[in-house]
Amino acid sequence: MAAMTFRDPRLLRLLLGLVLLAALVYVYFNFIAKDTREAIAASEDQLEIRQMELSQLRSQTSEDMAVMAQQIAMYQQELESLDRFLPREYSQDEVLDLLTQKASNSGIQVVNLTPMPPSLEGEYAVYSWQVQLTGRYHRLGVFFDQLTQELMMTSITQLNIQQLKAAEGKFDNIEASFVFSAYTQP
Repeated sequence: MAAMTFRDPRLLRLLLGLVLLAALVYVYFNFIAKDTREAIAASEDQLEIRQMELSQLRSQTSEDMAVMAQQIAMYQQELESLDRFLPREYSQDEVLDLLTQKASNSGIQVVNLTPMPPSLEGEYAVYSWQVQLTGRYHRLGVFFDQLTQELMMTSITQLNIQQLKAAEGKFDNIEASFVFSAYTQP
């Protein structure tokens, strides 16, 4: 093999090829691919912005969901509170126990307590009981006062009070009858 000199056409072609390749690479990356690099950089910036927006939306959604969960819990508590005033249904036994207990606490004696068939009154379902009591006038007032302390929505209608004959020096004995009604949501 012969030694190559700078005058050797093959070496000159190789060097010229390398210079042209370097020039082509330089021109490509600095002029032709420059727009592509800028487009890629802009796209990457846009992607970062969109990712930040997405994370903000996700955190907002989580916060909104937490707020909505708190509002739902608050409304459920409010509904439970309202159900005490106007429940969806009554247990006949619970109301009978309530009436007999309040009468007993008031010093009134229940003579008769008869459930009546449920009825509709406007927007409400109404459960009623025919009640007959004996006792003293002021004790009847105490009984009615105790009934008003209950949270449920109730009414007393058809109140009839009759004085009983005096016995053993008591002149304020009475017999009372009325209809006790409890309202429920339809």
